[in-house]
Amino acid sequence: MIENKIVRTLIIGSNFGYHSHFYALKKIKCKIIDIASPNIYQKNISDNNLRKFKNYKLALKKNKYDMITCAVPPLIQEKVINYIMKKNITVKYLFFEKPYSINLKLLKKSINYFTKKNILINVNFIFPKNTQWIEFIKILKRETITSIKYRWFFKQTFYIDFKKSWKITENQGGGIYYNYLIHLIYNILFIFKEIKILEIKKYINNYNYVDNINIKVLCDNKIPCQIKISNNSKSNIHHIKTESKKNIIELLNNSKNWTKNFKLLKNKRMIINKKNDNLNERYNLTYKNIKELLKNNNCSENKYLYNISTIIKSHELTKKISLMHD
Repeated sequence: MIENKIVRTLIIGSNFGYHSHFYALKKIKCKIIDIASPNIYQKNISDNNLRKFKNYKLALKKNKYDMITCAVPPLIQEKVINYIMKKNITVKYLFFEKPYSINLKLLKKSINYFTKKNILINVNFIFPKNTQWIEFIKILKRETITSIKYRWFFKQTFYIDFKKSWKITENQGGGIYYNYLIHLIYNILFIFKEIKILEIKKYINNYNYVDNINIKVLCDNKIPCQIKISNNSKSNIHHIKTESKKNIIELLNNSKNWTKNFKLLKNKRMIINKKNDNLNERYNLTYKNIKELLKNNNCSENKYLYNISTIIKSHELTKKISLMHD
């Protein structure tokens, strides 16, 4: 059983790490959970069964873990990955937030290292675990797709309160590329095996940030796809539309909640319009991704290898797009 696979886990990061990863690990019934963060004692964390450390290095020196989960800014996550390799930390599972790393050299080197050590990893791309997305993928497998249009418009918090953080800063793993576009790339690669970039148009705002990107790509060398994303939009819409010779299949969310309320349509007729019951749906999707990781037994399983390949490709393509000019 999955519940018996892990005894002790270390969570690195006390914001999303505590609210989401801890939620998932409790649901999996992990027996011992530790958490590490420099400001851990300033946080309102009252769970008596959760051991606290101010430094993840100290936690790793004192204890042996079955799994490490990481929910910290990307540049810190890169330091954690380097430390695990440098100190030859032995674990069974590693779970990361995206981007895994904005440094492609580190990404490939570390994934190769973990594979050789038979340490299983996963990155928390949440959308394909959504119930409506799962049904969407099932329907697409029965269709011969001829074209696809994918758009995601919303307003990032920076454009509301104008408080700078890593989440808006591109060279820190934030901004429109690694915080958002990488989701779309991963989602498309979840449907198709290959993406070829044909044309790109970027728009830079007065704050010197890219806030709007239009991309034309070719999926599997034959299917045209238009991608449009904006993190500074007045409207909220996450919409993927696929056409085949007979049907138009759409997945639509026009609410402010990114992980709930997707509608699945076939030829404009509603197939699924059920709101997700879980109030913490984003946390529940994290739980599903950790649970999926624990289903794997070794790094040679085909399903696992395909996901790792998709993770690498999504980071490579996102990096390529970030460096491209109109």
